[in-house]
Amino acid sequence: MRHFGELRRCIGTISESTLSRQLRELVIDGMLERIDHGQVPPNVEYVLTKQGESFVPILIAMKTWGEEQLGL
Repeated sequence: MRHFGELRRCIGTISESTLSRQLRELVIDGMLERIDHGQVPPNVEYVLTKQGESFVPILIAMKTWGEEQLGL
């Protein structure tokens, strides 16, 4: 589970609105689950769904390919 602020720090240079939009799309697509603890200030966490977890090996393979083929 990751809080919004944690995700923003991990990513680096991204606006709050862009990150919010992307997280919302990932929730709609079923890749993430949004857990709202109903507190003020807002306490929201994001966690990978089973579908999201199943995509991790694909992302790792793409990263490896990029490193090997493109020198990234």
